[in-house]
Amino acid sequence: MPDHLPEEVRLKRTVARLATYLQVYGDLMVRTNDWDPAVLARFRADPVVTGLGGWADIVATRAEIEHLGTLLPDDWLAAAATGSPEQCAKAVAAQFDLGLDGVIMHASTPAELAPVVGSYRRPS
Repeated sequence: MPDHLPEEVRLKRTVARLATYLQVYGDLMVRTNDWDPAVLARFRADPVVTGLGGWADIVATRAEIEHLGTLLPDDWLAAAATGSPEQCAKAVAAQFDLGLDGVIMHASTPAELAPVVGSYRRPS
């Protein structure tokens, strides 16, 4: 998530989006990533999560999203390409270094990602 976007947008597209994924298929994500299932259980039991009344990235207020961020370990959000365009480009390149043959860049529009793509194309 490029840091030229407003903080509220970045929070919604990182913290709230991960929270929604955990609401929908959290058990699969935890097993796949070898995360601690107790963290998912605490997340699901949290009164803010149980009171949302819908998917976090759709219905949560900024204050609720900030609270959700306190429930999620940093390493659960670490895979997201965030920061300057250069930092995002390095995060994408690191995924290829792991052996992937493709990276999906979602939660941003092509125009929002243009600086990241430009940085990725420049030799480091």
